[in-house]
Amino acid sequence: MRSHGVTNFPDPSSHGGLQLPTGFNTQAPSFKAAQTACFHKLPGGGPGNQKPTKQQVDQEVAVSECMRAHGVTGFPDPTVHTGGPPNVNPAQYSAVEDRGGVIIAIPKSIDTNSPVFKHASQTCNFH
Repeated sequence: MRSHGVTNFPDPSSHGGLQLPTGFNTQAPSFKAAQTACFHKLPGGGPGNQKPTKQQVDQEVAVSECMRAHGVTGFPDPTVHTGGPPNVNPAQYSAVEDRGGVIIAIPKSIDTNSPVFKHASQTCNFH
């Protein structure tokens, strides 16, 4: 990403996760161009390149239903991404998770630090 013009792109954590700094402009033309150029270098070919089984999709749907049943109003159903850079602006979400090709994008309207969310996460095995 840095070699394609995004000079302040962070290194991944030791666990492979990536935390973009607050205010990071994911809509900048340089970011979008670098994302397209570098997407294939992500493990497994990038988020969404995995082909989830029906069982995996059903499992994530059950997690979403469980989260809603335990008080997390508006928790989204997962989507299955079909490859290429996801058409998701991370700035609009408090978290975006790719679970083997099943994407869960949690809107910022959901407080992931609230006691209700934390309890539901534990109960529903959403980690």
